[in-house]
Amino acid sequence: MMHAEVYLDAASAMPLRPEARAAVVEALDAFGDPLTIHGPARAARAIIDDARVTIGRAVGAQADEIVFTSGGTESVALAIGGAARARRGLGNRIVVSAVEHPAVAGICSVLDADGFEVAVIPTDGTGRADLDRFAVEVRRPGTLLASLQHANHELGTLQQVAEAARLAREAGVGFHTDACQTVGRLPVDVASLGADLLSLSGHKFGGPPGVGALFVRRGVGISAYPLGDDRERRRRSGMENTAGIVGMAAALEAAMGTMADEAARQWPLTATIRERIASEVPGATVLGHPTQRAPHLVAFVVDGLDPATLAMALDDRGFHVGAGSPRSGRPEDPSPVLEQIGLPGMGGFRVSLGPTTTEDDVDRFLRTLPDLVRRLRRVERISTDALARFRPPEELTR
Repeated sequence: MMHAEVYLDAASAMPLRPEARAAVVEALDAFGDPLTIHGPARAARAIIDDARVTIGRAVGAQADEIVFTSGGTESVALAIGGAARARRGLGNRIVVSAVEHPAVAGICSVLDADGFEVAVIPTDGTGRADLDRFAVEVRRPGTLLASLQHANHELGTLQQVAEAARLAREAGVGFHTDACQTVGRLPVDVASLGADLLSLSGHKFGGPPGVGALFVRRGVGISAYPLGDDRERRRRSGMENTAGIVGMAAALEAAMGTMADEAARQWPLTATIRERIASEVPGATVLGHPTQRAPHLVAFVVDGLDPATLAMALDDRGFHVGAGSPRSGRPEDPSPVLEQIGLPGMGGFRVSLGPTTTEDDVDRFLRTLPDLVRRLRRVERISTDALARFRPPEELTR
């Protein structure tokens, strides 16, 4: 039986927007190396500069404060690793929350091996960082950088970024925020947030994969990575992905034009998802903050049911949801974020909406999920009972 496809993993990657597709195709003819000075190079550099203006305007930054990267992960690594190494003479401590994206954990592991100390701030059960503890940690001698994501990538919980940035600023500490889940979905203004560094990723708002950007406030130094040439104002080496950059800018411009309407449309849909999963799905627990959350994302766990089995069963019925650990992509792998909020060893599910998700899509998903969970529980129970008949008596196993 064929099932209509319903894509519910837009927090991971959104389908390419038509505006981005058209911009990418047109930009493929801009083959020149923007670092050089001949005509084709200048043509490529001109459209990259236009894209830099567009990206900067979207987050309240100047064009020269935007550094293009290969995606959100590199943006985070360049922000935290680059700023930490550039400020090393001021100390060796970095403060992060316990529920940051794996990109943060990855660069912090590298810095830890390089002699930096990483202080990890715990969260409450909704995934919100403890700001009292944050305030204490950023004031400790030797602290040079703090990072707190704008919205959690698994739970959707919004962090108190502006307050955290204020605490860091008062302590003389640089501040970075990972805004990959919010740029293009919610208002993001670097001045209002108080960020010195801000990461974003193109495929989160309908741009092509493999391209992102980092806001670096004027006067904030970062050590370049990768190394090799003098691109991006000596902040990041390697040939620019011209078509990807232009596509990302086109996607973000389109997203900004409908952002308020989309947030208003998605909020009641995700509120309905939260309410009905909690009340209708056996053994389900809805996660994240009920109100201080991104409008597009709902996270939940189902107790006593193999996450991989449920994920594959949903996929077979045409419902494509996020499941398991974002680090590995495997539904059966437990999530460090869930462990941090008191659910160790569990794999969760993430339902996230995009501009093409309809009310009918959501309704069909919510009619399918409870019945599917009941069916899988029955199958699991029957299988367990059947296998029990073939177990040898306890005394024969001694």
